Amino acid sequence: MNKRERFLLEMMKNIIMPYEAAQVYEEEIVGEFENRFETEYFEYFFTLIKKEGLILDLACGDGRHTLKLSKRANHVIALDLSLNNLKMAKEKCKARDNITFIKGSIFDIPFRENIFDGIWFSQAFEYVPPDRRKEFLYSIRRILKPGGILYMSVETWMHPKFWDSLKELLRDLKLFCYWKFLKKKPLLFGEFLYYLQAEKIKANYSGWHYHVHTDKWTLCKLLVSSKFIIDKMDLYDGIIYVLCRKAR
Repeated sequence: MNKRERFLLEMMKNIIMPYEAAQVYEEEIVGEFENRFETEYFEYFFTLIKKEGLILDLACGDGRHTLKLSKRANHVIALDLSLNNLKMAKEKCKARDNITFIKGSIFDIPFRENIFDGIWFSQAFEYVPPDRRKEFLYSIRRILKPGGILYMSVETWMHPKFWDSLKELLRDLKLFCYWKFLKKKPLLFGEFLYYLQAEKIKANYSGWHYHVHTDKWTLCKLLVSSKFIIDKMDLYDGIIYVLCRKAR
């Protein structure tokens, strides 16, 4: 195992820690979307699917969207690596009987080919290292039916306003350089670690947390090279929203 592989193994353990320590839901209001873009993309997601099929809520977290998905789909499979997240999600969705909860990793997806009509993947792409993105997207494509729909919301340094984008990019670069050159971590461009404070995440955890940001151009290139057709994409408040479908 080389230095990069050891680092990623360490970071995969790092990622799960604040979620296992979380004490409350991310949302104060169960079932609500963060903004109009989430609502709009949710509606468009089911417009493209055109039937109430089988949906995968990938990295479902504490069930922030699982409940809404279950009201529109025949069945939802909600997968997350954190047992604590799954416990909270089950409690949030206890009134629904068309959800199956599975403990699993986004890097080892345990499903056969061409099974899902749609995949909902909200704000977890920031945990996919740059050198694992293509492998990850191919694994997503494999389990979607031909023409199946993929929704992603992806953290980015980009904002609609130029100066906001520049400020965020410089912040990312500062953290990247600190860990890359001072701490000698084998980071790739876009990766960084930032400090989480327990009171801000409402959890019994504080410490450095792994993240990776991308941009619209890189994301588009990755999706197209992975044989997805992009139907809709928007940028809002440091998040890229995208809906695409598996090429037939």
